[in-house]
Amino acid sequence: MATYLGTHGSKIQNYTTDPDNPNTGEVWYNDTANTLKFQYPNTTSAWSTGGNLNTARYAGAASGNPTGSLGFGGYSGTAYVGNTESYNGTNWTEVNDLNTARGYLGGAGVTNTAALGFGGNPPSTLAVTELWNGTNWTEVNDLNTGRQLLGGAGTTTSALAIGGFATQAINESWNGTNWTEVGDLNTGRRSIAASGNDNTSVLAFGGLTTTNQDLTESWDGSSWTEVNDLNSARQELAGAGASNTNALAFGGRVDPPQAAQTLTELWNGTNWTEVNDLNTATKGNFGSGVNTSAINMGGTQDPPILANTEEWSTGFAVGAWATSTSINTGRDILSASGSSTAALAFGGLTSAPAASALTENWNGSNWTEVNDLDTARSQAAGFGTSTAALMVGGATGPGAVQNLTESWNGSNWTEVNDLNTARRYLGGAGTVSNGVAFGGYITANSALTENWNGTNWTEVNDLNTARHDMASFGIYTAAISTGGYDTGNSALTESWNGSNWTEVGDLNSARYGLRGAGQSTSTEGLVYGGGEAPVAGFTEQWNGASWAEVGDMNQKRRYLGASGNATSALAIAGDANPGEALTSVEEWSGSSTVTKTVSTD
Repeated sequence: MATYLGTHGSKIQNYTTDPDNPNTGEVWYNDTANTLKFQYPNTTSAWSTGGNLNTARYAGAASGNPTGSLGFGGYSGTAYVGNTESYNGTNWTEVNDLNTARGYLGGAGVTNTAALGFGGNPPSTLAVTELWNGTNWTEVNDLNTGRQLLGGAGTTTSALAIGGFATQAINESWNGTNWTEVGDLNTGRRSIAASGNDNTSVLAFGGLTTTNQDLTESWDGSSWTEVNDLNSARQELAGAGASNTNALAFGGRVDPPQAAQTLTELWNGTNWTEVNDLNTATKGNFGSGVNTSAINMGGTQDPPILANTEEWSTGFAVGAWATSTSINTGRDILSASGSSTAALAFGGLTSAPAASALTENWNGSNWTEVNDLDTARSQAAGFGTSTAALMVGGATGPGAVQNLTESWNGSNWTEVNDLNTARRYLGGAGTVSNGVAFGGYITANSALTENWNGTNWTEVNDLNTARHDMASFGIYTAAISTGGYDTGNSALTESWNGSNWTEVGDLNSARYGLRGAGQSTSTEGLVYGGGEAPVAGFTEQWNGASWAEVGDMNQKRRYLGASGNATSALAIAGDANPGEALTSVEEWSGSSTVTKTVSTD
């Protein structure tokens, strides 16, 4: 018989108390409590942003999963469309349209190369069914009963068309050639969602009779059985799932006041449980996938009509912020550089409108005041390490915008060659030898980008969207600019490749006054804080394609200093209210663990 020693190369250790810092995967026996315990990574499921649809719309249908999806049909706000788009996990590509443009249709399919679209409207309630082969749509045999606002589940050879307008209980089964009427729903309804990968095991949930419904019914291939209800009654929601034992319900509309929702619920075969919400409220959205890997697309908020895509996945590491040692002098609109264990905080406002020249060094345990900046200022970009940093631009007082650049060598600040264009609230990334500064505010928002070669600044290609007070991270050939303020709070994210800026996936929460951590690449980073009253504690993590909301800061703040990377970062000072200057510091750990008791004597 295999033993723990033989399998793992060590014996289970006995302790009188739990060890202070057990390793992930470690197993031990607590003699005092008489319990066997082990430690494992703490993970969760969550939605993250994906690439936007080319055509914003609602009331469409979908097939596939987050790495290969198809979105088709819907209403654009001016017309019903036949537009079909294929998703590769990053971007949507327009492909051949439906033969009959329509919205409020049902859909089935588990890939983006084989899908079924049926029913919908206009010009009247339709029975039309179309089959997608990966290239084209072909009309096949119609539904027996034309309808719209129906639910769909299954594949191109085994599907169900469920309910629909007007408050119908009709259920039809597709065998790859024909539709056949089978057992009706117990409660007829429209604007219903469904899950299931064939026509023998399906879950139907939500919808509308004369009021929003929380009803859930399970299909076993011959009849429907009422099971436990959704926690929140709603219509115009989307669903995903492989069978009647696992499903995901997301988005939708709650009345009154016909409000779009972020609600997400997970079905385990017995009960619905509320889980992490969508990042953007939506109704009339459409989606597909399974309960562990799903995609949501489109929808509306009356207005706007949405092009958003969000991807649901499991296994996100659960990070957390912890209180760290405070800096010596509170300030906001400061700059910072370095890592979570060796950082530099410099400049800022101790009390408006006087700018500060203070510099403090962090060694992983304590903050120590070191030599001041040559020129006191706030609202500047900062980047580099704790021993080699740059402070760029900023303002010495109200309206006194600067082009100054100062270089830190570990002991002193030295003025070096100026920016070509003075500005404040700009972003920056890189090192003292190679850097990039971008955006900011002069007398209006700026899109200017300048490269630093260790001696001089050179103007290069602009940001696509002028803005200021954004978060930034990365290096001079691979940087991210995200959030900020253009004509309002912005969620825009742009990626720099050393030559040009490209718009990529938006933040989940638009805001300014946020800051970013990430020292080596544009494919991973962390942004946190920002906003105006109420100030936010939001933290979002970037994976190179999309943002995912992770654990909030304990102290909501904006105009803070930031250092570190996506897995280990500092949030330094800032303010929670206008005119405030915090001293508090928090430290981010991008992963956490859970201790599990295996048995008790």
